Amino acid sequence: MILSIFSIEGYSHAGDQRSIEELNALLAENPGEPSLLVARGSLHARSGHWQKAERDLKLAETFGDKYDVAFEMGRLYYYMGDFQTALGYLDKYISVNSKYPEAFLLRARAASEAKRFDIAIASYKVYLDTSPQPHPGEYLTAAKLLVEIRPDGINSALAILDEGIKKLGLNPQLQRYAMELELRRGEGEDALERWYSLEDQLGHSPEWTVTLGDLLIQASKFDKARLATIKAKAQLVSLRPTPARKTLHEVLARLEIQIDEYWNRRKVPE
Repeated sequence: MILSIFSIEGYSHAGDQRSIEELNALLAENPGEPSLLVARGSLHARSGHWQKAERDLKLAETFGDKYDVAFEMGRLYYYMGDFQTALGYLDKYISVNSKYPEAFLLRARAASEAKRFDIAIASYKVYLDTSPQPHPGEYLTAAKLLVEIRPDGINSALAILDEGIKKLGLNPQLQRYAMELELRRGEGEDALERWYSLEDQLGHSPEWTVTLGDLLIQASKFDKARLATIKAKAQLVSLRPTPARKTLHEVLARLEIQIDEYWNRRKVPE
């Protein structure tokens, strides 16, 4: 179950209590003011005080426009883990506010948790299309969901990842996952092309070079794979040992064995 950090009981931002006290004073002067109730309810929700948040937001519904309060109600029930109820409120909000990307993102998350995958995918697409600067992680989430639930998911996921790269620029997170998907559908050359595209950004890293060596072996390009392993060893030798780099050394040793076995087979007369 995906929950915001705001859903953790007792979590609160510095200054939240003072803000609530100020809102209490304002509400004493303006009882039933919807905007003040929504503001206080949102702070209660952020602190994990669900009953207080729900009370304020329901009062705001009574005194104001229920559609204006619907997004905060949807967010509250999402934090509480009541995803079906959250979806109902988010649908209500979107019916009159269809140009707010964050509403579609929240609906996508709630629908995914509720196993309403068609709604989740459609909502992610609207969010990614309309948000001026979506987070790369949302492209990844949408792509992984497509791979998980649809027979043609890999092709659809690659299309979403490429849309993200076009919108955000060449992003290592997106391109790495796209490379993995190319391998899964048996497109080794396309996987290599995607990995090479990250050379300017990641080529100084031994992790990138070791991965390149692995991809080259899978593409039966053993001469180039040998050069990649030599470069990776040179990159690693000057770096202090860490658990991650120990793992890289182990992978590199495996690649060197595969390369040696290939050349030994080539030497055996037929």
